[in-house]
Amino acid sequence: MAGQSLRVPHRRFWGETMSSPLSTLRTSRERLDGTLDRQGWTGRRVLGMKIPDWQRGDVWTGEQEVRFIESLYLGASIGQYMLNEHQDDGLSGFVLDGQQRLLAIERYWEGRFGIPGEDGRTWFWTDLDPATEHPHLLRIQFPYLLTRYGSEAQMQDAYNRHNAGGTPHGPEDLAQGAEDLSLAPKGMLPR
Repeated sequence: MAGQSLRVPHRRFWGETMSSPLSTLRTSRERLDGTLDRQGWTGRRVLGMKIPDWQRGDVWTGEQEVRFIESLYLGASIGQYMLNEHQDDGLSGFVLDGQQRLLAIERYWEGRFGIPGEDGRTWFWTDLDPATEHPHLLRIQFPYLLTRYGSEAQMQDAYNRHNAGGTPHGPEDLAQGAEDLSLAPKGMLPR
């Protein structure tokens, strides 16, 4: 097929699948926030990473945040986030997907909400023993897609493509008979 053009779309979304433990997000936050402060970044951020102003706002409910953190502890699939890094600092450090998940992690670490423990009580991160209980969560791998888009338009296109294609599940679409973790006991929601 030399010399012929393809009849299907050419690939234009590229990324490298990476993974790091949650401890990396926790320990790098202060350093990344300091860098953004020195650069004069005044926009939104999460865990020291920039959120583009054209991305939707904070939309998860407290119950969704609790469910996500529970999923981390339980070992359920948590998806990934997408981070753009580019040699042009103006295009680096942007979260293109996963803002809600990262915000939930940040808020949990800040002690803004708790999750139900095996004993039925609500436990906040700040209540847990740093030596014995924190490592359980901090060792969990959080996959991410590292992209290197060279323009804001490419980042916007990737954001739109990753976030506009699915259909959210309604209650009627969920499997019946599973252990119901959706009913958050009082006290688990954000303070």
